[in-house]
Amino acid sequence: MAPQPKAVSTKVYVETPEQIDFAFVVAGVGPRILAYLLDLLIRSAAVFIISIIVVILTGGAPFGFGVVAVLFFAVEWGYFTLIEWLNDGVTPGKKALGLRVVRTNGVSLDLYRSAMRNLLRAADGFPPLFAFLDLFPFPSYAVGMFILFVTGTSRRLGDLAADTMVVVEERKRLASLPQLPQDAMEFAAHQVAASGITAKEMSRIDAFFRRKRFFSPQRSEELAEVMASPLARKMNVSYDSAEAFLAGVLQGGYEERASYADLAGRMGGIS
Repeated sequence: MAPQPKAVSTKVYVETPEQIDFAFVVAGVGPRILAYLLDLLIRSAAVFIISIIVVILTGGAPFGFGVVAVLFFAVEWGYFTLIEWLNDGVTPGKKALGLRVVRTNGVSLDLYRSAMRNLLRAADGFPPLFAFLDLFPFPSYAVGMFILFVTGTSRRLGDLAADTMVVVEERKRLASLPQLPQDAMEFAAHQVAASGITAKEMSRIDAFFRRKRFFSPQRSEELAEVMASPLARKMNVSYDSAEAFLAGVLQGGYEERASYADLAGRMGGIS
């Protein structure tokens, strides 16, 4: 029997500290290329505008081209590094395509990992297809594509070094609320939305209640307390029952929030 070609993995399972499983769909090459091209348009526009300003201010002096080259590097590297760090792994291009960069354990990027994956973008982009004005190389991403397919993980060199991955941020509505305790606290939808509770945190609450039957009462209380404590600080409220608080948050945010990812797990869930 002929050996089968190595398939590129499209789903990664992550277990949170609360022992709740999430399945992240890893982004394919097509959406990532489109997202990159959209970000390229934005960066090119920024460099063009800045270049015109520099030429005007320097009167076309030769050193102005050096200034433009430095600014090009700053925009090229700083654009991805800062936006992915400050905007939870989402650039304008990724947002348009529904993509997000996360660490392989499912948590958000820190500055170190954002800088690492984007500094190695130059290596991933080698060799350049051409150089505009002999100064600004346009990458081919041949190395990155080669590593992506050889490893079968949909991760380029920068992702492997920084322990990151690009995932599809699904926004499917939850089909229905799970069974919730009768004494759930009451929160208005706008109150939950204004608190800054993320879609990922909302999905964890949903997954907790859907899988609660698999836990002992003591374990359920422990998990509920771990999740409820930081959320209560966000909302600046107190509670007597962690489960009642989480149920109220889920009910209040149900119409405002969507699931962060496919929650299918080894113990069941929604798909």
